[in-house]
Amino acid sequence: MLGLKVKKDNAEKVRKYLTGHKLMVINYRVFSSDEFIYFPISAGAKMGKDVIGRFGAEIVDARFEKTEQQPKYKEMLKSSLGKQYSEAARGYDVIGDIALIEGTGSTAATRKMAKAIMEVNRNVRTVLAKGGPVSGVYRIRKYSHVLGEKKYDTVYKENGAQFHFDIRKTFFSTRLAYERARISAASSDGENVIIMFAGVGPFAIEMAKTHKKSNIIAMELNRSAFKAMLENIKINRTANVTAEYGDVKKLVLRHRNFADRIVMPLPKDSYSFLGAVSIAARKGCVVHYYAFGKKEDAFDFNIKRIRDYFSKKGRRIRVLNKRVARNYSPSEIEVVIDFRIY
Repeated sequence: MLGLKVKKDNAEKVRKYLTGHKLMVINYRVFSSDEFIYFPISAGAKMGKDVIGRFGAEIVDARFEKTEQQPKYKEMLKSSLGKQYSEAARGYDVIGDIALIEGTGSTAATRKMAKAIMEVNRNVRTVLAKGGPVSGVYRIRKYSHVLGEKKYDTVYKENGAQFHFDIRKTFFSTRLAYERARISAASSDGENVIIMFAGVGPFAIEMAKTHKKSNIIAMELNRSAFKAMLENIKINRTANVTAEYGDVKKLVLRHRNFADRIVMPLPKDSYSFLGAVSIAARKGCVVHYYAFGKKEDAFDFNIKRIRDYFSKKGRRIRVLNKRVARNYSPSEIEVVIDFRIY
């Protein structure tokens, strides 16, 4: 069958890409040689240029060992909960050794969901139920303990880095793993970079590990997230990341005409921070702009807003790339627009 051959140094980034785009055949075992990792992929899989080119991956014929597939989470729920709670099987998130689920309104049903997750994922030690949507200026939510150890702090590993934090006190999304790998791969060593809304440091630290000569400023307003970021900088030995605590709009005043690259992972209010971008960006700066929008016109709407804003400032932009980062709701998506400022 078909396999994707990639050097071990890039294996984690490629695995995230394959799983995120549902290209890996899950009931066959990944294997390795001295230098390479081999991933089983579907026959019709189409690899993006960033996988084949940037990460040096190669599609090859390979023999993969078939694995014994564990019972699927959805199948387990349907058998234990019945039709009444079949919607609960929409999915769950795993951050380190903690699984996060949507509550069902029934304590018994929620515990059955948690039990199914722990049977399918042997590394999960705690299951928590989300207590409502992400809210507030810090984008945090409440959680209630369902099953396993009663704890809220975890260590999450991604793209060769690890992050320690309390999920109640900071925003963190595993679903942006591909974005973090993509932007790090698109960056050049030696750049001056500003990461706005840096959280516990994933964008900054992953970029710093890849580009050791880059000078990265990571800005964060949430004190709990800021403290966790300081710890994570030490854990990952990324001395080329400087964490700054405070409001982005004030912090950029220290860094006028500084940045070769700016990352803006705050989709809800990104437009209101274009003024801060204008202050910090030098000519030729690349900006990674995240925003929500309606499915039918998310790109057109946001690109027009960006172009109009900088036109009024006497500057122009060129769109380099655009893609859907994730589905946000039945009618909205989160998009990322990469553009260069002149």
